Amino acid sequence: MSNLDDEILKELQMLRKLKMMELTEAGFPQSKMAEALGVSARTVRRLMANPKKGKDNGQQEG
Repeated sequence: MSNLDDEILKELQMLRKLKMMELTEAGFPQSKMAEALGVSARTVRRLMANPKKGKDNGQQEG
């Protein structure tokens, strides 16, 4: 993967996390956030439990 691809992935992951925060503030349930973000409910729970971690820090989505 090229450096550009890595940068694009990092930016997309950051946007996903920001959207998750926005949906949390709007009162969305985790299941609806997962659906809107295109990830599993487990991923939403994991990111909410530790928002500084994610795929870009060596963890896999799932």
